[in-house]
Amino acid sequence: MLIDMHSHSDGDVTFIEEQQRAHIATILNATTRAEFHFNEQYAGSQQILSYGVHPWETQRQPMDEQLLSQVAIIGEIGLDTVWTDVPLSVQRPFFLQQLHLAHDLHRPVILHTKGCESEILNDINELPDLTVLVHWYSSAKLQAAYIARPNSYFSIGPDVLTDEFVQTFAQKVPLSQLFIESDGLESFQWVLKRDVHINEYAGLLKQVYQKVADLRTMSVTQLEAQIEKNWQHLFS
Repeated sequence: MLIDMHSHSDGDVTFIEEQQRAHIATILNATTRAEFHFNEQYAGSQQILSYGVHPWETQRQPMDEQLLSQVAIIGEIGLDTVWTDVPLSVQRPFFLQQLHLAHDLHRPVILHTKGCESEILNDINELPDLTVLVHWYSSAKLQAAYIARPNSYFSIGPDVLTDEFVQTFAQKVPLSQLFIESDGLESFQWVLKRDVHINEYAGLLKQVYQKVADLRTMSVTQLEAQIEKNWQHLFS
């Protein structure tokens, strides 16, 4: 079974349907309440729904604590000083409130970190029992420190095809902590610098699996089996 650990429908029902057609299990992330309720309408049994106020949305979206308390996994949440001009003074209260709510509810979180790797590491190290999924970690810094933190998983994204820092990270992460993600169709477009059609999605995800398998000197079948084991462990 292929698992796409972090994906976004971006309001496109054909993406959700393509995951179902290709028998790809996933976490369908929602960064707004509207996106969550859209995903909820169409998701199948192997599409787990998440919700969290993304750092880019913290000036535009209210936080729905009731919805946060209902989802199986909270996120994606985090801090970003690279891809957004939303001040950290706005982002930080959202991030910390959601992080501590996840801890209190014993729910895993999906973390977005860009330019704030040290601060986020300090925050999650204060909550060692909290299970975190760090998605698309692309920093050359603090790789070993993130990996060493207990209760941590990491999803490798499409830029493993092109980014040497991500390739190095994919080689370092223990197999028991490793996942593969697409981050949605737009992320493949960003990495490949071209339009990507929905019917390419499953094949491109397989390319990411193949690249990580090659980096780890193992077969794709072995990698898929390990990631399925990790999936079952995370949601057991």
